[in-house]
Amino acid sequence: MVIVHHFPGSAKQYAEAVPFPGRSFSLPATCPNPDCRASGSLIRWGTYERSARTGAVDYRISIQRIRCRACGHTHSLLPDFLHPYRHYVIRLLQQVVSLYLIVGLGWERLMSQLPPPGSARSTVREWIASFAYGAAHLLFDFLIHRLLALDPLAGLPESRAPSHLSRVSHPVRSSRLERAYRFWLLAERLYAQLKRRSPELHFAAGQLFPFLLHWLQSHPLPPRLFWNPALPTTPSTAF
Repeated sequence: MVIVHHFPGSAKQYAEAVPFPGRSFSLPATCPNPDCRASGSLIRWGTYERSARTGAVDYRISIQRIRCRACGHTHSLLPDFLHPYRHYVIRLLQQVVSLYLIVGLGWERLMSQLPPPGSARSTVREWIASFAYGAAHLLFDFLIHRLLALDPLAGLPESRAPSHLSRVSHPVRSSRLERAYRFWLLAERLYAQLKRRSPELHFAAGQLFPFLLHWLQSHPLPPRLFWNPALPTTPSTAF
């Protein structure tokens, strides 16, 4: 399990900071291992390096590792400009999903919007498919239930999928994309409801995905939006 911590700066600022910011991240109060949850048992346990790719630059950043003295599991204090198990910064991932799912750009125009040298089209297609699987299959019902728990009388409007998603002929992919589109709109509504209850909560428009990572972790669920359905480690049942 990867622990997502808020870092107000960019990947560049994180990479250039001395000492590296991860060393000052506070330790979680309880072990993230769902089979443990021991309190006050976490200690710092070295560091490792990983990529933080913005599209134009590949930064090498240090990540703080922690260990639970009760169960022995290790975890990582990951800054929230990154998504677990993804080398590209979350801002770029959100931009790609928005351009395809919300704005409705085709592949040629979408690829032209990415910072040079850009990512391979196959990589970008995998991002879209992985987000669609995570949002539509794994997380959609959970998001609905939590929204209704926040305001049972509000009701949830049906959001008709935009016409540009009809260009996808495969029925399974088309259905996932339509639900992923609704997931995005409902996630914005979730933020609005939580913001009303906690005015100090603040995420900019380009930080919808970091907000969702923090929200998922608070329940707790794996702080992940992108799940490749082709991988054997990806869950097959919804959360």
